[in-house]
Amino acid sequence: MKKLIALSCLTALLLAGCGIDQPNDEISKPEPVSAATPATTTAPETEPTTKAVTTKKTKPATTKASTTTAAATTTIATTTNSSGGTATFTDRLDACPELYKAEVQRVWDKTYEENDGCVMIDYALYDIDHDSIPELIFNHGTCEADSIVDIYTVDLDAKLLRVSQLNGSHTVFARDDVSGDFVLSSGHMNEMALLWYTMDDDFKLNLHKEYYHTLEGDETYEQLEMAQYVWRMDYISAYSFDKDSEIKSYLNYAYSEYEEVDGLYLEFYGNWNAFH
Repeated sequence: MKKLIALSCLTALLLAGCGIDQPNDEISKPEPVSAATPATTTAPETEPTTKAVTTKKTKPATTKASTTTAAATTTIATTTNSSGGTATFTDRLDACPELYKAEVQRVWDKTYEENDGCVMIDYALYDIDHDSIPELIFNHGTCEADSIVDIYTVDLDAKLLRVSQLNGSHTVFARDDVSGDFVLSSGHMNEMALLWYTMDDDFKLNLHKEYYHTLEGDETYEQLEMAQYVWRMDYISAYSFDKDSEIKSYLNYAYSEYEEVDGLYLEFYGNWNAFH
């Protein structure tokens, strides 16, 4: 599911042995979100196919990535907000851009420093609980083997809240066109999985539907997704091989084109409707 250029980056990363000896807290494997699993199915290891790339458009303004570890500017909660909170809806919505940008930058810098400049990330914005405040969906690591999807929101006190962590290996972000649910689509060696998630008012992420399938004949991941009314999201990716390589970002438009950007691109929020 990554772009052709992203796939070549990924191949180089995999051949380099991922670059992590001992995963830190930010990219450790999460506990799975509990959900009833059909008795006759088990979750396979998965990998998506590559998106089509047709054109490259003019690059937007960029934010250069720092090469030093940035101090976190917010407190990240790992539990839900049990109180009514003190922030208004407007306070929460206004807090999103800087909180999300700061967290992407912080995780990028931390991974960059701890792994000799080896980083790969994907991220998008999507309103999982349909309250008009978008969540940050953030996949990060050094390669597919250690990729983790962190999902963040802004809590009732206008603080950054990490809602959940999911396995991010060989995945892309998607949505259900009927229900609006967030869907994590993954595929590897012709085995695919679709996982549907909702989020409660108390910011609890729930896995409520699963679909597994082995591709046969001319079947593609995209065709099977669409048959389930699942559509991939636009998203932003960024890569660095090592501290001597140039940092590149890519604005990836589902099923079509992408834009290449120098540096770490963080100005996504002003046009977040194009990346959800």
